[in-house]
Amino acid sequence: MISAIDTAFWPVYTAAAVFGIVYVLVVTEKINGAVSAILGALILLVSGIVDWNAALLHHIGLNALLLLLGMMTTAAAADRSGIVQAIALKILRMTSGNLPAVLIFVTLLAAFTASLLGSGPALLLLAPLILRIGKTLRIGPVPFLIMSVIACNLGGMTTLTGSVPNMMIGSAAGMDTPDFAKVLFVPAALLLLVHLALLMLIFRREMGSGADRREELRAMESAIYVPDRRRAIASLAVLILLAFGLVLHEPLKLASGTVAVLSGAAMLMVNARSFAELRQIVERMDFKTPGVLIGFYVLAGGLVETGIVGELAVRLLELANDNKSLTALVVFAVAGLFAAVLDPIPLTAAAIPLIQTIGIQMEVVRQSDLSPLWWALALGCGIGSSGTLAGSVAGVLAAGLAQKEGYRFSYVSYFVVAFPLTLLALAAGGWYLYAKIL
Repeated sequence: MISAIDTAFWPVYTAAAVFGIVYVLVVTEKINGAVSAILGALILLVSGIVDWNAALLHHIGLNALLLLLGMMTTAAAADRSGIVQAIALKILRMTSGNLPAVLIFVTLLAAFTASLLGSGPALLLLAPLILRIGKTLRIGPVPFLIMSVIACNLGGMTTLTGSVPNMMIGSAAGMDTPDFAKVLFVPAALLLLVHLALLMLIFRREMGSGADRREELRAMESAIYVPDRRRAIASLAVLILLAFGLVLHEPLKLASGTVAVLSGAAMLMVNARSFAELRQIVERMDFKTPGVLIGFYVLAGGLVETGIVGELAVRLLELANDNKSLTALVVFAVAGLFAAVLDPIPLTAAAIPLIQTIGIQMEVVRQSDLSPLWWALALGCGIGSSGTLAGSVAGVLAAGLAQKEGYRFSYVSYFVVAFPLTLLALAAGGWYLYAKIL
C-alpha cells in the first residue's frame, strides 16, 4: 500500500522542514518567536501547501486566539489596578513573615491566580511581589520563584483559561472550564502539595528562620498599595464576573473567547481612562504568544494537508496495537517529556490534528470517546512544563524578571531542583491517568 507521504514529495518535505526549522527557532529564541512562526506560515501559504481559505476557516483556532487576547488584556489591566498585589500583601501580613507560611500562601495564591488568568499573567502579577518580599525580608527569592513557576503551571492546568495549550485543546475538543476542573483539579492539587512539601525539605535551611518579620512586612505598604480603591473594587468585580462567565458561557450561549474579550474590554474601561493609561496597559501585554499561536496553527495545518499527521496517526495506532489506553499513555509521555524542555504551544499545535486524525482512523463517532487522549495531552503538557524554565511562559518570565532585579536565577539552578521533581510528577501523573481517567 502506498502511504500518504509517498503521494507528494515536495509539499511533504517542505511542510516538515519548515515546521521543524520554525520549531527550533521558537524554542531557542534565536529569532523572535512570533516573526519565525508567521514567516513559516507565510511560506506554506504562498507556496500553496496550505490553502488560504482553509487556514482562515479551519486551521486557525479563532476561539482560542480570542480567549488568549482577552485574558492578556484582562491580566494587564488588573495588574495596573494593584488588586492582586494588595490581596497578596494582606495574606502575607497574616503570616507575620513566617517563611514556610509565606511560601504556602504564595503557592496557593499563584495557583489560584493562574487558574483564573493563566500561568504567564499570574507570574507577571506576582513576581514583583515575590522579589519585593525577598528584598524586604533579606532572603533569596529563589525557593519562592521556583514554587511559583510550578504552582502557576499546575494551577493553570485545571481550567480552560489557565494555559495556552489548554485553550487550544479546549477549543479543539469542545471542553470547558468545568470539564478541566472536574478531571484535572485532583491530580494538580495533589502534585502541588507534594511539590510544596519536597521544596520545603530541599530548602529547609532557608525556611528555618522563625524570626517575626511584622515590621518588614509593614514596610511593604509603602511600595505596594492600591492607588485607586474604586478602580480596584471594579477590577475585582470584573474578575468575579469573568470567572462566572467562563463557567456558565454555554447556558449563556457565548463562546469562551467572547467572554474573555468582553472581560478585557470591561477591564480597559475601568483602568484605561486616558491614552497614557491605555499605553501603559498595552506595554504590559506580550504580543509574541498570539503570533506564535497563529503561525503554528497554519504550520500544523500544513502537516495535516500533506498527509504527515495521518501517517503518524497510523504508525502510533500500530505501535499501540489500536489500544486507546496505551495510545493515551504514549501521548502523555511524549507530551510530558517534550514540554519539559520545549515550549508546549507548538507541541500542542502539532498534537491536536494528530489526535483528531487518530479519531478518524479509529472511526470514533462520539467526541467524548476521544477525551482520554485530550486529557493525556493536557496532563502531560501541564506537568511537564515545570521541568525547565524554557518549558513555560511563567518560567521564562520568572528568569527574566529576577535577573532584571539583580538576582541569580539561572536555567541551571532551576533545572537541578525542578527537573527531578517533574520526572516524579510525570510518573505519578501517568499512574493517575491510567487508574482514574482511562
